[in-house]
Amino acid sequence: MKTHSTHAAQSVRDQLLQHASVLIRQRGYNGFSYRDLAELVGVKTSSIHYHFPAKDDLVLEVVRLYRERSQARLAAIDISLPLAEQAWQYIRPLRSDIELNQICLAGMLSAEVLALPDAIRVPLQAHYRMNEDWIASLLRRAEQARGERYPVPPAALATVLYGAIQNGIITARMSGSKDRLDAAADMLMGAVGSSLQTVQAHVADEAAKVAEAVPA
Repeated sequence: MKTHSTHAAQSVRDQLLQHASVLIRQRGYNGFSYRDLAELVGVKTSSIHYHFPAKDDLVLEVVRLYRERSQARLAAIDISLPLAEQAWQYIRPLRSDIELNQICLAGMLSAEVLALPDAIRVPLQAHYRMNEDWIASLLRRAEQARGERYPVPPAALATVLYGAIQNGIITARMSGSKDRLDAAADMLMGAVGSSLQTVQAHVADEAAKVAEAVPA
């Protein structure tokens, strides 16, 4: 079995959760076993069962922690920033995760939702609502800023936009391109009054920074 000295400071439980989160985001609920996880962490499967008697127990805790981190990330977006910048701060980590071959955990699990127990399905649904609520709040502030209402209520528009974002995340893996996610991002940026080229400008700027950081 492999051991990871860099994880020495982490408890076995924390390591299990960390690796399980990556595996789920790469392979889905049914795409890994306790044996896979044991190999990554360097423990016996019995040690995993000690912390998480059943796979559902493990996945439920991974989902809970993922929701907590997502909630903290949304709360950290400064609402005093320009609306377009708020939208970009929302989109940016989603694009970065794709580059790491880790799509949204909730989106990955949603493809298997019919096979999941209610204990896992309920927090997944709450994760979707949390994101839709954040987008709806952004759109309401945009309505106030522009002094004009959208053709549909912000809450309804938010569900459409979040659905497009999730579709862009999932299809990025299939197509090998972030074009659909960027198109959804353009929709969100455009909805808050930004140019539809803002996402591409941000992407180009970040690519330039990465290029500058790479040693010649």
